[in-house]
Amino acid sequence: MKKFLAPLLLLSSAAHATETQMLPKGAWVLDVAYLHSTIDKQWDGKRNAKSLIDDIPRYEPGGGLQGVLSARPHALFQIVLTQILYGVTDWLTLALYLPFVLRTTIDANFRWTPGDYQGQLGRVYSEDDFWAWAASLGQPRPPSTWVGNELTFADILVGARVAIPEFFVTRKLGVKLAGTVVVALPTGHVADPEEVVAAGTTSVDLHAYGDLELHLAWDRPFLVDQYEVPRVNLGGEFYYAWLRQKTLPTATGARNPLLNTYSPYVGTSYTIDPGDWFCSTISLEAAPILGPAYATLVSGGDLVKAHGLPPLVTLNFSYTYTATGQSRWYSDSAIWDYDKEKFWKPGDKNTFRFGGSVSFLRMGVPVQLYAQYRMQDLIGGRFTRASDSIVAGARVVLKFW
Repeated sequence: MKKFLAPLLLLSSAAHATETQMLPKGAWVLDVAYLHSTIDKQWDGKRNAKSLIDDIPRYEPGGGLQGVLSARPHALFQIVLTQILYGVTDWLTLALYLPFVLRTTIDANFRWTPGDYQGQLGRVYSEDDFWAWAASLGQPRPPSTWVGNELTFADILVGARVAIPEFFVTRKLGVKLAGTVVVALPTGHVADPEEVVAAGTTSVDLHAYGDLELHLAWDRPFLVDQYEVPRVNLGGEFYYAWLRQKTLPTATGARNPLLNTYSPYVGTSYTIDPGDWFCSTISLEAAPILGPAYATLVSGGDLVKAHGLPPLVTLNFSYTYTATGQSRWYSDSAIWDYDKEKFWKPGDKNTFRFGGSVSFLRMGVPVQLYAQYRMQDLIGGRFTRASDSIVAGARVVLKFW
């Protein structure tokens, strides 16, 4: 049975005010959120949804079809996302992103479809017959639910955002620009190769962010009031994500000799080149309620500055198109490599986000609350996997001098 890798998280900023927002010099932000993310499908080359694991036909040695073993996995990732940001200057913000996995739960949903009539039995193989036969070959019946990745980190991200100075064209168009670089540290771990159904926490396993990302973002504010607060903001970004090659251990069949033995012909390890991504995002943000403003410590006792702080209620929507490159697998078996690569041909995925936030900064409380729903199955993709996620979090803004 093919290893189940669970690429479901888009570990980007869960709720952002604008695509080019910078922190003031000396300001800190602590952002903690809970991510509830599920996945149960992948897209084929015709944008049709299918199971994450292919059906496995099993044959009687020298005889007919015993039956077809299939699975319809449903995976749940529960993660605490912590962001720490610091404004080095008004034009440079540094970020540390800590995705801490609480638990991953995968319900395999194994199924059995009977095959040909078996003369020695006088009937077709039932599911119990199959597992009894498998046990005679040393293959235990896999558990229906796998739980792992408990209290562990995925790949930690570090990044820097730089505000790009205005020039003639941007001033004319009223556009702000910023560039961001993000690097993933190899702190995650790979899935256990001996498990029939499992998931890891590296960038390759999650298939949610690159090992190196380069972003160019833009914002165009509209309906700006006298305090320079936009009621509407149109933004977006273009970015490139590079995923490094990774060498992984091959399943030896130590625990699942019938369903998960590859090393005799694949080798003790294999290498994956996941392929790079090219992405573009368009976002729309609206502030239906500005809320009252008070002169407090948050605004330095200045009522004018208080009016310039983020609105009380903000709603946001974004769409991201991700084009994925061809994956490459390198092992001792060209046939096995091809069999893996055919599921990860050049493809794409479509991500929609709907969210909102409540900010109390204008009223003197340096706290923002936010929530977001993200879906990847509203429009079918190609050779990618679709996940749904709910994020809820709180952000605290601090300045010590």
